[in-house]
Amino acid sequence: MNQKIQRYDYLDNIKWFLTIIVILHHTAGVAGGKPVGYNLPSVATSMAYQYDLLIVFQGLNQSYFMSLFFFISAYFITSSLERKGQRLFIKDKFIRLGSPVLISLVFINPFIGNGFISNLTDFFKSGNIDLGVTWFCWTLIVFSIVYSIFVSNKSQLEKRKNLAFPAVWSIIAFSFLLIPFNYIFLYLQNVGGYNLMGFRSLGNFPAYIAMFFLGIQAYKYQWLDKLSVKHAIVGICMWLLALITVFYLHAINSEYASSSYLLIRGFTAIGMSMFILYVFKTFFNNNNYWSKWLSRTAFAAYVFQDIALYSVAKIYQPLMTQTPLINFVVVGIPSVIIAFALSGVICKTPKLKEIF
Repeated sequence: MNQKIQRYDYLDNIKWFLTIIVILHHTAGVAGGKPVGYNLPSVATSMAYQYDLLIVFQGLNQSYFMSLFFFISAYFITSSLERKGQRLFIKDKFIRLGSPVLISLVFINPFIGNGFISNLTDFFKSGNIDLGVTWFCWTLIVFSIVYSIFVSNKSQLEKRKNLAFPAVWSIIAFSFLLIPFNYIFLYLQNVGGYNLMGFRSLGNFPAYIAMFFLGIQAYKYQWLDKLSVKHAIVGICMWLLALITVFYLHAINSEYASSSYLLIRGFTAIGMSMFILYVFKTFFNNNNYWSKWLSRTAFAAYVFQDIALYSVAKIYQPLMTQTPLINFVVVGIPSVIIAFALSGVICKTPKLKEIF
C-alpha cells in the first residue's frame, strides 16, 4: 500500500507563521518576559509593568503554538511511514531531526552561553539536559518511533476512512480528560526537572501527545477536509473561555495562577488549533514565491533562531530603551529577518540542505 497525501498549501503557511510566532515568543523573553538565558538588563521600575504584558503574550502563545506544531507534524507521519517503511522511516527521523539536536548541543547552545560540557555534566547528575529549541525535534523523534512500533504490529497501516469530524461534545469531553494527565505530568516535571531527559516542561506534554494523536487521526479520517466555520467558532470560543477562566481564578487568588493553566491546556491547544487551521484553510490556501521560500526555510529558522536573537540582543543592549515593548519590537523584527536569512543560506549549503 502506498497512499499519496495531498500537500495542503495552508499547512505549509501555518508552519512558517508559527515559526515567526516562536521567534517573537522568545524575543518577549529577551525583552523581559520569561528568562531565555540572555535577557536584556532590567528597566526602570516605572516601566517594569510592561514585563507583565510580555509574559501575557508568551502565555497566549504557549497555550497553543507547539501543540499545533505537533499536530501538523503528525498529520504527515502516516504517509511517510507508508512510503519509506519502518527502518528507513526511523533512520530518516534520526537524520532530519537528530542532526539539529546535535547542532544545538555542540554549536548553538555554547554560542549563547550554555556550555556543552556543563550541559552534559548536568545530564549525568540529574537526568536533565537543555536541548534549546530542538527539544521539539527530540520529542518528535520519540513520538515518531513509538508510533512506528505501534503500527508495525499490524499487517499493514489502516486505509484512510471518510468519517465525520468529531462532535463538539466529544471535543470538549476529550479536553476535560486531559486535565488529570496535566497534573500527573507536572508532578513528574517537579520531581524530575524542567528538562528531564531532554523533554522540556513535561507539564505541557499531555497536550502535545494529544495533538500528535489527533494529527494522525485527522489524516486517517480526512478531518481537515471537513473543517468548517462552525469548528472555527467553537475553537475560538473554547480558547477565549478557557483564558477568561484563568484570569478570573487569578483575580480571585493569585496562587491559583501557577497551576490553573493545567485546567485549560486541552481547551486552548485544541480550540485555537481548530481556529487557525480553518482561517488558513479558507484564506491562505495558496502559495507564491515568498510563501514557498518561507515554508522551505522555516525549519532551519526555528533551529537557528537563538543565534539571531542572541546576536541582535547583544548588539542592541548598549542602546536599549527603558521601555520593554519598544525593546521587544526592536529586537524581534531584525531577529525574525536574520533567522530566516540565515536559514536561506543553510538550506543552500551542501549536506545541511539535506537535513533542513
